[in-house]
Amino acid sequence: MGDKKILTMLLGSPRKGGNSETLADALAAGAAEKGYEVRKVRLAGMTLKGCLDCRRCWSTGTPCVQRDDMDKVYADIEAADTVALVSPLYFFTWSAQIKPVFDRLLPFYAKESPRVIKDKKTLLLSVAGDNEAEVFDGLLATYRLTANYLGWENAGEVCAHGIYTRGEMEEKGAAWLEAAKEIGRGL
Repeated sequence: MGDKKILTMLLGSPRKGGNSETLADALAAGAAEKGYEVRKVRLAGMTLKGCLDCRRCWSTGTPCVQRDDMDKVYADIEAADTVALVSPLYFFTWSAQIKPVFDRLLPFYAKESPRVIKDKKTLLLSVAGDNEAEVFDGLLATYRLTANYLGWENAGEVCAHGIYTRGEMEEKGAAWLEAAKEIGRGL
Protein backbone atom coordinates (compact mmCIF):
# COMPACT_ATOMS: atom_id res chain seq x y z
CA MET A 1 0.00 0.00 0.00
CA GLY A 2 2.92 2.35 0.66
CA ASP A 3 2.13 5.98 1.37
CA LYS A 4 -1.36 5.82 -0.11
CA LYS A 5 -3.93 7.42 2.15
CA ILE A 6 -7.28 5.76 2.75
CA LEU A 7 -10.63 7.50 3.07
CA THR A 8 -13.29 5.22 4.53
CA MET A 9 -16.81 6.51 3.99
CA LEU A 10 -19.39 5.02 6.35
CA LEU A 11 -22.65 5.34 4.41
CA GLY A 12 -25.54 5.48 6.86
CA SER A 13 -28.40 5.85 4.41
CA PRO A 14 -30.79 3.01 3.68
CA ARG A 15 -31.02 4.35 0.09
CA LYS A 16 -28.33 3.25 -2.34
CA GLY A 17 -27.45 6.15 -4.63
CA GLY A 18 -29.46 8.64 -2.60
CA ASN A 19 -28.68 12.26 -1.82
CA SER A 20 -26.22 11.62 1.01
CA GLU A 21 -24.30 9.13 -1.14
CA THR A 22 -24.21 11.68 -3.96
CA LEU A 23 -22.65 14.12 -1.49
CA ALA A 24 -20.18 11.41 -0.43
CA ASP A 25 -19.27 10.80 -4.07
CA ALA A 26 -18.27 14.47 -4.39
CA LEU A 27 -16.02 14.11 -1.34
CA ALA A 28 -14.55 10.94 -2.85
CA ALA A 29 -13.82 12.72 -6.13
CA GLY A 30 -11.90 15.47 -4.34
CA ALA A 31 -9.99 12.96 -2.20
CA ALA A 32 -9.13 10.87 -5.26
CA GLU A 33 -7.56 13.97 -6.83
CA LYS A 34 -5.23 14.01 -3.81
CA GLY A 35 -4.34 10.34 -4.31
CA TYR A 36 -6.63 8.84 -1.69
CA GLU A 37 -7.94 5.31 -1.99
CA VAL A 38 -11.65 5.59 -1.24
CA ARG A 39 -13.57 2.80 0.46
CA LYS A 40 -17.36 2.92 0.61
CA VAL A 41 -18.85 0.97 3.48
CA ARG A 42 -22.58 0.65 2.88
CA LEU A 43 -24.02 0.00 6.34
CA ALA A 44 -27.59 -0.65 5.19
CA GLY A 45 -28.07 -4.37 4.82
CA MET A 46 -25.27 -5.20 7.24
CA THR A 47 -25.99 -6.87 10.53
CA LEU A 48 -24.72 -4.42 13.15
CA LYS A 49 -25.92 -5.32 16.61
CA GLY A 50 -25.98 -2.79 19.43
CA CYS A 51 -23.32 -2.72 22.13
CA LEU A 52 -24.10 -5.07 25.03
CA ASP A 53 -21.89 -3.15 27.48
CA CYS A 54 -20.66 -6.58 28.61
CA ARG A 55 -17.10 -5.29 29.14
CA ARG A 56 -15.65 -8.38 27.46
CA CYS A 57 -13.95 -6.41 24.69
CA TRP A 58 -10.96 -8.33 23.22
CA SER A 59 -11.66 -11.41 25.38
CA THR A 60 -12.01 -13.53 22.24
CA GLY A 61 -9.06 -11.97 20.41
CA THR A 62 -11.33 -9.66 18.41
CA PRO A 63 -12.61 -6.22 19.38
CA CYS A 64 -16.12 -7.44 20.27
CA VAL A 65 -17.54 -10.77 21.45
CA GLN A 66 -20.47 -10.37 19.06
CA ARG A 67 -20.00 -11.94 15.64
CA ASP A 68 -21.59 -9.77 12.99
CA ASP A 69 -20.63 -7.43 10.16
CA MET A 70 -18.97 -5.00 12.55
CA ASP A 71 -15.74 -6.97 12.06
CA LYS A 72 -15.56 -5.63 8.48
CA VAL A 73 -16.37 -2.12 9.66
CA TYR A 74 -13.62 -2.34 12.31
CA ALA A 75 -11.10 -3.31 9.61
CA ASP A 76 -12.13 -0.44 7.35
CA ILE A 77 -11.96 2.09 10.19
CA GLU A 78 -8.58 0.82 11.37
CA ALA A 79 -7.16 1.03 7.81
CA ALA A 80 -8.43 4.58 7.29
CA ASP A 81 -6.49 7.78 7.65
CA THR A 82 -9.80 9.64 7.34
CA VAL A 83 -13.29 8.43 8.25
CA ALA A 84 -16.28 10.16 6.66
CA LEU A 85 -19.52 9.81 8.58
CA VAL A 86 -22.31 10.08 6.01
CA SER A 87 -25.89 10.08 7.24
CA PRO A 88 -29.26 11.48 6.32
CA LEU A 89 -30.77 13.43 9.18
CA TYR A 90 -33.43 11.33 10.92
CA PHE A 91 -35.29 12.98 13.78
CA PHE A 92 -32.45 15.50 14.22
CA THR A 93 -29.68 12.91 14.54
CA TRP A 94 -27.94 9.89 12.95
CA SER A 95 -29.73 7.23 10.97
CA ALA A 96 -30.25 3.87 12.66
CA GLN A 97 -27.78 2.33 10.21
CA ILE A 98 -24.79 4.37 11.41
CA LYS A 99 -25.48 4.74 15.14
CA PRO A 100 -24.40 1.20 16.16
CA VAL A 101 -20.96 1.86 14.70
CA PHE A 102 -20.23 4.52 17.32
CA ASP A 103 -21.46 2.38 20.18
CA ARG A 104 -19.35 -0.55 19.02
CA LEU A 105 -16.09 1.47 18.97
CA LEU A 106 -15.88 0.99 22.74
CA PRO A 107 -13.26 -1.81 22.44
CA PHE A 108 -10.68 0.65 21.09
CA TYR A 109 -11.14 2.89 24.12
CA ALA A 110 -11.25 0.14 26.75
CA LYS A 111 -8.54 0.27 29.41
CA GLU A 112 -6.55 -2.72 28.14
CA SER A 113 -7.17 -2.25 24.42
CA PRO A 114 -4.35 -3.79 22.38
CA ARG A 115 -5.14 -1.46 19.47
CA VAL A 116 -6.27 2.14 19.25
CA ILE A 117 -7.87 4.17 16.49
CA LYS A 118 -6.97 7.69 17.59
CA ASP A 119 -5.28 10.31 15.45
CA LYS A 120 -7.51 10.01 12.40
CA LYS A 121 -9.27 12.74 10.52
CA THR A 122 -13.04 12.66 10.33
CA LEU A 123 -15.74 14.60 8.60
CA LEU A 124 -19.49 14.77 8.57
CA LEU A 125 -21.76 14.76 5.55
CA SER A 126 -25.49 14.96 6.17
CA VAL A 127 -28.60 15.73 4.18
CA ALA A 128 -32.07 16.75 5.40
CA GLY A 129 -35.36 17.51 3.72
CA ASP A 130 -36.04 20.26 6.24
CA ASN A 131 -35.51 23.78 4.95
CA GLU A 132 -33.79 25.23 8.04
CA ALA A 133 -30.07 24.72 8.73
CA GLU A 134 -30.79 24.66 12.49
CA VAL A 135 -32.22 21.13 12.20
CA PHE A 136 -28.61 19.90 12.18
CA ASP A 137 -27.72 21.45 15.57
CA GLY A 138 -28.18 18.20 17.54
CA LEU A 139 -26.30 16.11 14.99
CA LEU A 140 -23.46 18.61 14.82
CA ALA A 141 -23.13 18.67 18.61
CA THR A 142 -23.07 14.87 18.76
CA TYR A 143 -20.60 14.63 15.89
CA ARG A 144 -18.20 17.16 17.44
CA LEU A 145 -18.38 15.56 20.90
CA THR A 146 -17.84 12.10 19.37
CA ALA A 147 -14.87 13.24 17.26
CA ASN A 148 -13.31 14.85 20.32
CA TYR A 149 -13.85 11.72 22.45
CA LEU A 150 -12.39 9.47 19.74
CA GLY A 151 -9.36 11.74 19.38
CA TRP A 152 -10.17 12.37 15.73
CA GLU A 153 -9.50 15.69 14.01
CA ASN A 154 -12.59 17.33 12.52
CA ALA A 155 -11.66 17.84 8.86
CA GLY A 156 -14.97 19.41 7.87
CA GLU A 157 -18.75 19.37 7.89
CA VAL A 158 -21.29 19.67 5.10
CA CYS A 159 -24.93 19.69 6.15
CA ALA A 160 -27.26 20.13 3.20
CA HIS A 161 -30.81 21.16 4.00
CA GLY A 162 -33.84 21.38 1.73
CA ILE A 163 -32.78 18.22 -0.14
CA TYR A 164 -35.22 15.34 0.11
CA THR A 165 -36.44 13.47 -2.95
CA ARG A 166 -34.08 11.28 -4.96
CA GLY A 167 -31.96 13.33 -7.32
CA GLU A 168 -32.42 16.69 -5.61
CA MET A 169 -28.76 16.85 -4.62
CA GLU A 170 -27.78 16.89 -8.30
CA GLU A 171 -30.59 19.31 -9.15
CA LYS A 172 -30.10 21.96 -6.48
CA GLY A 173 -27.14 21.02 -4.32
CA ALA A 174 -24.24 22.33 -6.40
CA ALA A 175 -22.82 24.46 -3.57
CA TRP A 176 -22.86 21.53 -1.13
CA LEU A 177 -21.36 19.16 -3.70
CA GLU A 178 -18.54 21.62 -4.34
CA ALA A 179 -17.99 22.08 -0.59
CA ALA A 180 -17.65 18.31 -0.14
CA LYS A 181 -15.27 18.06 -3.09
CA GLU A 182 -13.14 20.88 -1.64
CA ILE A 183 -12.92 19.10 1.72
CA GLY A 184 -11.73 16.00 -0.17
CA ARG A 185 -9.09 18.05 -1.98
CA GLY A 186 -7.94 19.46 1.36
CA LEU A 187 -7.35 16.12 3.07
